Amino acid sequence: MQGPIAIFSDNDRAIDYPNVICFYQYIQCEDTEAASVYENACCCLIDYREPGQAVRKANQIRSQFPQMPLLLVTDVTIPFSDQHMVQITGVGRLRLLFWQANDTEEMLSEIQSLLYPEYSTKSQHIAFILSVYNEEQRFVHVKTFAERLQAFIRSHIIEGSIYLIDDGSHDGTNALIKALEAATDLSVNRINQNLSPLLQTRELGRNTRKAGTYLEGMRTIGADYYVFVDADDSFFIEDIARMINVVQQGYYDVVIGTKDMTAENRSLLRSVVSFGKRVISRPFLPTGVVDSQTGLKVMSSVAVKRMFPHLKEQLGLALDLEMMFIAKRLQLRVLQLPVKCIDRDGSHIHVWKDFLRSIIDIWRLDRRVR
Repeated sequence: MQGPIAIFSDNDRAIDYPNVICFYQYIQCEDTEAASVYENACCCLIDYREPGQAVRKANQIRSQFPQMPLLLVTDVTIPFSDQHMVQITGVGRLRLLFWQANDTEEMLSEIQSLLYPEYSTKSQHIAFILSVYNEEQRFVHVKTFAERLQAFIRSHIIEGSIYLIDDGSHDGTNALIKALEAATDLSVNRINQNLSPLLQTRELGRNTRKAGTYLEGMRTIGADYYVFVDADDSFFIEDIARMINVVQQGYYDVVIGTKDMTAENRSLLRSVVSFGKRVISRPFLPTGVVDSQTGLKVMSSVAVKRMFPHLKEQLGLALDLEMMFIAKRLQLRVLQLPVKCIDRDGSHIHVWKDFLRSIIDIWRLDRRVR
């Protein structure tokens, strides 16, 4: 039997929960309630007038139960901002409900999407696009990251698929990712059986220095949201979940990560190079963005469709910068968030050769984009 819904509320909105959620069992908890009271809850509903208080309660819950689904109730008078949303930790599903008087149907719909995402009418598909190139010597990282993403999708996102796109490797990478695909249980609990398998591989047959893998994903994969992430297990699932939650709220078209202040094991040389890149690329970036090269981005399908016609495979690794420049020219809404990252040995990036030369090309080719 499914557990009850745990409700935390200051009663400022005077929502009549006994009648609003009459189809579900629930318990109304005090702000100081011990975790043992709601540890068996199926989800937690947090209804505080002050967003900061709601964030603190959400993080208190997630510190004990990081996978707990949360429904945050707000309204247009004191709404949650993106800064509030990104402060919430954990990897569980997260929904934001703008309450209007007697809007019972909307609350029930949001609860339904939390408890039964596989049957939700609002189910949205997320594509995780991982570029791989000559990863044979460090394939253990690729395999580990793919497995972590699979566990995340099965537990929390439901409508998600992983795409390992081989960027023309000339070692044993392609055979390894195909073996991983063959060994993966491709089925996943979905109401929509027409979606792609949980994990699949593709091969470009040529090396495009990552740009072609992005464009291949944009061109051939149908999804509501796209997660472009390095395949070497350098990023943390919690940061990816946080970025997805932000984009799904609809305030931003693109959320990108920056690792310059958080990367582990970073050498002094790489720190100096990163600083130089930030200074040079600043005029090309949207307001509030200072780092274009971190290999973690989440985009809505609208952003992907608007940017794709302007992106160029020949820019190679500089495609990351071009994407931000195009987003700026198209006035897309872009948010940058700090993310934790572990710098891996074996990077294929040659910064000064690829990055500086491409700055001129991007300006020459894209400055008239509107």
